[in-house]
Amino acid sequence: MPSMTNATPTPAPPAPRPAGKLKTAFAAFEDRDFRYLGLSTLALGLGQWAQQLGLAWLALELTGSAVQLGTISAFRGGVGVVTAPLGGYLADRFPRRAVLAFTTLASAVQATFFAVLILSGHIELWHVYVLAFAGGVVQSFTQPARQSFVYDISTDETFLNAVTMNSLIQNVSRITGPPLAGMVIGFWGTGTLFTVMAALEIVAVVFTLMISTTTRQKRIENPRGIGSALSEVRDGFAYTWSDKRVLGLIIAHAIPTLLIFPYLPFLALFARDVLDRGPEAFGQLSSMGGWGSLVGLTALTLMGDLKRKGRMMLACFSIYMVMVLGFTLSSNYMLSLLALAAAGVFSSIAFTLNNTLIQVSSKNEFRGRVMSVWQVVSGLQPLGALPMGIFIQQYGPQATVAGFVITAMIAYAIYIATFASVRRA
Repeated sequence: MPSMTNATPTPAPPAPRPAGKLKTAFAAFEDRDFRYLGLSTLALGLGQWAQQLGLAWLALELTGSAVQLGTISAFRGGVGVVTAPLGGYLADRFPRRAVLAFTTLASAVQATFFAVLILSGHIELWHVYVLAFAGGVVQSFTQPARQSFVYDISTDETFLNAVTMNSLIQNVSRITGPPLAGMVIGFWGTGTLFTVMAALEIVAVVFTLMISTTTRQKRIENPRGIGSALSEVRDGFAYTWSDKRVLGLIIAHAIPTLLIFPYLPFLALFARDVLDRGPEAFGQLSSMGGWGSLVGLTALTLMGDLKRKGRMMLACFSIYMVMVLGFTLSSNYMLSLLALAAAGVFSSIAFTLNNTLIQVSSKNEFRGRVMSVWQVVSGLQPLGALPMGIFIQQYGPQATVAGFVITAMIAYAIYIATFASVRRA
């Protein structure tokens, strides 16, 4: 019998090498379906920015009225808020891949119709209102499905990275879309812009259809026909209200949306009245949040899958408020730019984690309807802009926005003390 002391020990298997940070940062893109969704999101985002700028420029060309411009923008946003819950129902009732393809195709048809009207010289103001209405409806149907679809085609391990990369792609279109659309209008006119928009959205449809039909979506079981749609919408609101963590996360999104985000349209006043600058400064101030968001989202991808997402979200929301408060109190142009960029960094991380936690915390069969509530909250920003504008008229932009931010800070302190489940998320 061989001696135990002379036995050759079996070498231990080599320890697995940790994945590099760069590979981890782009983990979602290892999935073929997410790559196609990312390309679809980029093309659609560029098309949506083309529509927003095209509508605004058409309104100015046809009327020369700032009132008409504001009315059309508010009309489009208001329609989206009203119809978003139905978009959530569609996202839970039907395959989200099909919903995305159909709504994007509908948007391409609208753009083609408008391109023909403009290029033929038959465009009228009421046509612009029709497009604003249709665009608001289509976007409200698209967004809940697109947000939820990120969950469907990712895994639990890659979901945070997928949401982050999806936000990063949307931010790229936010930064590049407006200047590209403006260049097209300047060189070739709005008719060409809507033609380009239609082409981009057809590209988005093609990439969407290349995504696999097999996902982890769980749809509404035993649908009772079209008449049940309103009942299913009500069920979505009832579920959101009854789940304290989901409700808390929605409120975390609502506080800055209603009390802080409305300052963005008033950056023109800060540029002119506070910083004594012109329209170029207004453009730079407006872009800093986007550049900061790119930095924040890139940093989030490098962090990997965070363990205490709730605490990180709350911390980033709090720092974001401090940065905006610093901007409102600044009379120095460079400090104002830096404060807005920093605000963009922390707001992008906070809202991405908020989006992720809402979807992870929601039941599969309610996810689309919960994201439609999130979309409704996102569309409430104009409600905060109205009182903010009234107070600015009376007290000026610095004192007013600072007051709104301090109010948001107080509301957030109460919120953090109330929703302990969010801190533990």
